[in-house]
Amino acid sequence: MNNLTNSEKNLRILLLATLTCIATMLIKLPIPGNGYVNLGDGFMLSCGMILGPIPGALAAGAGSALADLINGYSSIAPATFIIKALSATVAAFVYKLLARKYLTVHYSYMDVSIAGAAGEAMMILGYFTYDVISIIYGSDRLSRTILSQAVSDAAAYLPYNLLQAAIGITVTALMTPLLVRLLIRTK
Repeated sequence: MNNLTNSEKNLRILLLATLTCIATMLIKLPIPGNGYVNLGDGFMLSCGMILGPIPGALAAGAGSALADLINGYSSIAPATFIIKALSATVAAFVYKLLARKYLTVHYSYMDVSIAGAAGEAMMILGYFTYDVISIIYGSDRLSRTILSQAVSDAAAYLPYNLLQAAIGITVTALMTPLLVRLLIRTK
């Protein structure tokens, strides 16, 4: 992406943010609590791996948060922006480390999957932390019992976030190489 003009870079950021938003909204399965399982994480991870840490974070966070806003989940949109941006950043850095062995742009399914798993680990940690903080914030005082209950309640959402992660890793392993080919052809 280094030899592109600023307008071409911005267009790619906008394109991947839009694809992330659409994929998030395309198929959504509501889960207990305040969220839903979707295909968007795969595109969110692709944003980081294709665009790099900063532009990828912007595209991933914006696309995911916009989908939350459109879908009526406005209360979690700010957290989604931060969590998905961090997830894309982690995926970008891990992918960059793994891809050093190649001399050209090359997207190995294994490397994309490993980087995707690292990004999804950040997503799981991010939403777990958000859930704990939300539960604590909703109580009138903080005590060991409330903290313990918050961690226990947030842990109940972990299976759904693990399902979301598995879907995200699968989608990114399939879509990232295709998106790269598409973007290379449109230079």
